[in-house]
Amino acid sequence: DVRGTGDSEGIYGAQFAAQYAEDAVDAIAWIASQPWCTGAVAMFGLSWGAGIALATAALQPPALKAIVCASGIDSRFATRFINGAMLTGNPAGIPAWMLYATRPPDPAIVGDRWRAIWLERLERCAITGEEWLSHQSHDDYWKDTGVAGRVESIQCPIMAVSGWADPGFAAAMLRVLAQARVPRRGLIGPWSHRYAHVGLPGPAIGYLQETLRWLDHWLKSKDTGVMGDPALRVWVPDAEPPNERPTEQAGRWVGLAAWPAPETGERNWALNPGRLDDTAGSESPMAVHWRGEVGEAAGEWMPIFTTGANPEMAGDQRDDDARSLCFDSAPLGARFEFVGAPMLELDVSANQPIATLVARLCDVAPDGTSRRVSFGALNLVHRDGTDRPALIEPGRRYRVRLALYDVAYAFPSGHRIRLALSASSWPMIWPSPAPATVTVIAGASRLALPVLAGAAAAQVVATPETAPPVPMTMRRPMSYERRRSVDGDGRHILEIREDFGASHYGDIDIEADEIATRRTSMHPDDPATATVEVEARWQLARGDWRVGGLARTRVTGDGGAFTVDTRLEAREGDTTIFTRDWHFRVPRRFA
Repeated sequence: DVRGTGDSEGIYGAQFAAQYAEDAVDAIAWIASQPWCTGAVAMFGLSWGAGIALATAALQPPALKAIVCASGIDSRFATRFINGAMLTGNPAGIPAWMLYATRPPDPAIVGDRWRAIWLERLERCAITGEEWLSHQSHDDYWKDTGVAGRVESIQCPIMAVSGWADPGFAAAMLRVLAQARVPRRGLIGPWSHRYAHVGLPGPAIGYLQETLRWLDHWLKSKDTGVMGDPALRVWVPDAEPPNERPTEQAGRWVGLAAWPAPETGERNWALNPGRLDDTAGSESPMAVHWRGEVGEAAGEWMPIFTTGANPEMAGDQRDDDARSLCFDSAPLGARFEFVGAPMLELDVSANQPIATLVARLCDVAPDGTSRRVSFGALNLVHRDGTDRPALIEPGRRYRVRLALYDVAYAFPSGHRIRLALSASSWPMIWPSPAPATVTVIAGASRLALPVLAGAAAAQVVATPETAPPVPMTMRRPMSYERRRSVDGDGRHILEIREDFGASHYGDIDIEADEIATRRTSMHPDDPATATVEVEARWQLARGDWRVGGLARTRVTGDGGAFTVDTRLEAREGDTTIFTRDWHFRVPRRFA
């Protein structure tokens, strides 16, 4: 319930507009001035809320004494692009954010003004995705809405929490821990984009008790022992068969004295044809051809499991591996643990001005199953940095660095480490404008892993505790469907239907109903056929009052531009009271 949403006045702006942090500064000052407040205030939140907590802390409100960030973000660009490679979630998120910005306030709270407020929100909705697609590098548009580059300005203590199954946000929390100059503690578990007390994959932990330890220390000066904890506690998962559904993981907690961790060294492998070796052989160019089928086992970039333990995680990678350029180690002679970002240094060239290289680090068991451990991508246009794009000169050889997402993992004895390289990962990453071949120079390229050695076991509050839930009755159960098919034209199709159910909230007598669908399709030989179609429908009802609506977006991308068609509708009772359509094309300058 921030400016322009819920029962608040105003208009919702950009996703992380400066106004939200400025509003929070005003709210903190007001809270601190109340007779029931000691003058010490904290902020906490998940995802967007955690990002706003960071942005607010960077403004240094004097009463803000501590923040707790669960899967927050320092750079909004990093939630839309992986090193310049555009996530399909960038345009696919348009309907959800439209609906956040255009639902009505509650008449029971704001009275008869509710309809006028609602209509103003609908008329002034500006979340079309055009800016998201237009800014294809980390330019001022993105820099103005994140704390990347100014984390050091935060003056209050930070507790940062995330999970390895939420790779983009775990990496962001680790960047914050590395760059901050205030007292801080980190906690990275196995979880996806959720609070850790309801964490999936498990084990969930007593996140609320951990939060209370932090806040009692900094707001009440209680000796909770929290500053005696390791600077960073991380979950090191054991090897298990790949599973698209979240399960209870085996593993252990370890404590690190700082981040980056002094407990890590570096283990290097040379990329030789088909192998990861201790020493480099002679140079050998190896082609990574664009293939549209690669990525079908990738799962979601941000698993969230809103409607249950759904198949949102990466599955067995063998089919994707078979279509990729792979380098395998010899079977490991002993258990091998690492924590941090796998790093590639590669000599490459490409035959197109825009080309993407996707890297997956996999654990290959003796039976051949391949479990993805980490992954990353680099749009080679952004080889010198995401704020310094430069088109590729076809055929020219470049030295590039590709950091995969941070993770901790324990490879067992007898397993192999696999590096798999591809030029695509659809439907997670939008394909390059034309089929591109990236040539990797084996013998001149290497993989480095940050070896974990000497880390002590760590403790966490193991048992989740929560307050009683809000009174709620499910009048239609939640459900999730995920289906793959191939149509008569050879397009590979993924359809997802997520029904959030119909829920009645007894304390406010509101029934909420929401369903979202997503359809991605592409011919595996033609990136210009890539299409994403997303629709979100909602309804709220209380007695005779019933409102609802939908937002629908279709995105395509040919060799020269992205084309976006979006519709927003609103309904009061059975009457459609608002409809608007948007159509625009955005040149593909760097993506």
